[in-house]
Amino acid sequence: MTLIELKKSIHKKVDELDDADFLELVNSMIENKDKVFQIPEEHLASIKQGIKDVENGDFIEMEELEKRYEKWLKD
Repeated sequence: MTLIELKKSIHKKVDELDDADFLELVNSMIENKDKVFQIPEEHLASIKQGIKDVENGDFIEMEELEKRYEKWLKD
């Protein structure tokens, strides 16, 4: 699909929409497309800690988690 075809397709779909909330979301995405997403510092700290935990082997495999979860549900 060429850029022109894509734009026409999007215009057609937008013209057919009657969902104001969805249209506002699309508009917001377009208006903010050039803004850089910044991770909040408290989230970034948690991400860094998670990476350190994995590097240090401080984690459990999904299979083990599922076993613990099943046991927890039975208790």
